[in-house]
Amino acid sequence: MDETKRLWLWLNYATSMNPKLFMELLNRFDDLSEAREAILKKDFEAFSDVSETVCDRLVAAADDRFLDRYCAWLDRNDVKVVTPEDDEYPSLLAEIYDPPSVLFCKGNLPKELPLPIALVGARNCTDYGKEVAKLLGEQLAERGATVVTGLAAGIDSAAARGALSAGSSSCPVIGVLGCGIDVTYPQDNGTLYQAVLEHGGALVTEFLPKTPPMQQNFPIRNRILSGISRGVAVIEAGERSGTSITADCAREQGREVFAVPGRITDPMSVGTNRMIARGEAKPVTCAADILSEFCDDAGDDVLNGAAKKVTFTSLGEVGQEIYMALLQGEKDADELLEWIDCSAQDLNAALTRLLFSEVIKQLPGRIYALDTIHTVVTFDQ
Repeated sequence: MDETKRLWLWLNYATSMNPKLFMELLNRFDDLSEAREAILKKDFEAFSDVSETVCDRLVAAADDRFLDRYCAWLDRNDVKVVTPEDDEYPSLLAEIYDPPSVLFCKGNLPKELPLPIALVGARNCTDYGKEVAKLLGEQLAERGATVVTGLAAGIDSAAARGALSAGSSSCPVIGVLGCGIDVTYPQDNGTLYQAVLEHGGALVTEFLPKTPPMQQNFPIRNRILSGISRGVAVIEAGERSGTSITADCAREQGREVFAVPGRITDPMSVGTNRMIARGEAKPVTCAADILSEFCDDAGDDVLNGAAKKVTFTSLGEVGQEIYMALLQGEKDADELLEWIDCSAQDLNAALTRLLFSEVIKQLPGRIYALDTIHTVVTFDQ
């Protein structure tokens, strides 16, 4: 590690999670080596307005032996250090008011992420919320987008698993952690962390190594979730939800905000329904609703080419009736039989054809829905 980066690590360690103070101190010196030299000489004149705690950390970290051990640990654990001066620093994140002075990273972190969209929501979410998160994650990754997630329990993990299952994006998942790069939270997410790295994604954090996932960390982390993304989609949020902090950050940073509407009687949809009602978020029912804000033709985005088109008459008689039924909303096989006058055998045969041609898709629980991401059905003139 070159001397410039060692000096950034020194100052970042001392100012610990305070990018504003980091920049103030950085700008007081033409060269950080001058600042470190002053600290080694116990010359605190330039640091007279800095707290005793920060001064103590400046002194402790200025020792060459400390920096040697620090850099050796990062190297042994394959942790990259990315600063705003590096070419690899994400361009969107560099735009925000208080970008992290140092990012600790594992995996692949491109400067220009392919359409990064943050999927966020409650940890104690419903099964429906998990299904929606997984579906949106999968649909976005299928179109080549990057899913940004906090990799916490609930919505975060479900969205990541959905994106990883698609296997289409060059960088399917960016996990933004609220703890040190060497800390797994929750503990049983170790396999998911590894899957993110194996599929070309990355784990990033501004927290120092060994930092535990304390409650106060997550509001700090949330500005990175939104800052590194072009849009934020809230999938479930209760009346008093920490997820709203991420949405607030996104609006302040000029990012697009989306929310999945839910039943008015569902406590976990109070937050999202309120965002939509107040005009703070755009309603989302599928990935195309998100993609249409950034790409051409309502989801036929430029990432992986346009969805294919098929004519309505090519679906066949039963297929046409299935399509018209699903235009009204998702249905299982029994509900489709109530809508369509045909045998169960003919229905299953038609469903199989429509699934293979990607006109429809199957959701958990053998629920069927239109696959508007992959196929557009046109009506004959």
